[in-house]
Amino acid sequence: MNKHEKLQILRDLVEINTVNNYEEAVAIYVKDLLASYGISSSTIKQAPKRANLVAEIINNDGPILGFSGHMDTVSEGDINSWNTNPFKLVAKDGKLYGRGTSDMKAGVVDLIIAFIELANDENFKGNVRLILTISEELTEEGAKYLSDLGYGDDLDSLIIAEPTGVAKDKLNDYVNSDGVKINSQLKQTLLAKNDLGAFDEQHFIITAHKGWMTYTVTSIGKAAHSSMPSMGINAIDNLIKYYLAEKVFYNSLTEYDDDLGYTVYAPDIIRGGKQVNSIPDKAYLQVKVRTIPQLPNDELIRRLTAIIDRLNKQPGVNLKLKVEYNECPVKCHNNTNIVDIFQKEAGFVLNEAMPLPKVGVSLGTDASEFRRNNPELDIVIVGPGNTTSHQANEYVDLETFYNMTDLYFNVAVKFFEKNLVR
Repeated sequence: MNKHEKLQILRDLVEINTVNNYEEAVAIYVKDLLASYGISSSTIKQAPKRANLVAEIINNDGPILGFSGHMDTVSEGDINSWNTNPFKLVAKDGKLYGRGTSDMKAGVVDLIIAFIELANDENFKGNVRLILTISEELTEEGAKYLSDLGYGDDLDSLIIAEPTGVAKDKLNDYVNSDGVKINSQLKQTLLAKNDLGAFDEQHFIITAHKGWMTYTVTSIGKAAHSSMPSMGINAIDNLIKYYLAEKVFYNSLTEYDDDLGYTVYAPDIIRGGKQVNSIPDKAYLQVKVRTIPQLPNDELIRRLTAIIDRLNKQPGVNLKLKVEYNECPVKCHNNTNIVDIFQKEAGFVLNEAMPLPKVGVSLGTDASEFRRNNPELDIVIVGPGNTTSHQANEYVDLETFYNMTDLYFNVAVKFFEKNLVR
């Protein structure tokens, strides 16, 4: 497949608006594309206009390598903040602009192309499963659905093509941010090379990421006229009691992971009451927390429940905890040497200061769902794209877009050279 054909696939996918929906159109497009190369695939419908896709290269009963990416994107936001149409691929100064170019339609296209080239290489004898999911940005429901159907159960290793690049002028801020954990000596070496190097971006390999959980704490009170507040129970007052107790709890945590750091607590929404002149009978707090293996999600829920139970013993306090989403942290075991293979091959393919330094991050991915039913699954995250994900004027570097296809192809070939026997 030549560069023009590769670029056209990305152009087509960017023009399919999949903001938190409509992934079925992408799945059908990919199914037709694979069919044109003699590859069968299955679209797995999950909701109206929403479908996942699975395709396989199976040559023997040996190890299976997974390629995975999500087809949805976040909203384009304020259209006036874009310099280009977010749903048209625009090439300028070596960059490809458009919603999803970085997160993660460029990564999806690179996986698809590498998959096609592997399937049509008569010398390739390995087994690869391509898995494209819906709703990663909001709920990871696509990965959850496919995982429960068993599509991750027999995988030995899984490559997820989320963006892991950082522009040169953002590198210092990135490695020193609270969302990234990197070995201090490695960081110093990388930044020293950054001062001297002529590269545009540095890509990392994510070998660990935090889990996450979103939950709501609701306070139920009793409405009353504001001239007689003692006749009611102010739901806001009792919610604040909980909020202050929760902050003390999170500030006291000592659990730490060498690859991920501490639990990250982020209270995001607090609301109560509907109008003035009326004591509010309901208030709620919504929180997103990033979790680590040393304080797993279930244990965190237990401790939060204990706080609520303690406060509910006070007169008039009625607090309830509801966990909406619950995804566990992920760490790569490297039992299949997938990390070593990626780093070695990146030294040949990517023109960057260092070949994929290892990092742990606070963001979440579909990896949590595939690991849930396959605890020994090796998972790594490497993809084109950068920290413009979710921003206006999102872009992917053109050269990286082309190079990453070669990297995935080469890694797959080497993976099966090293893992011929389960």
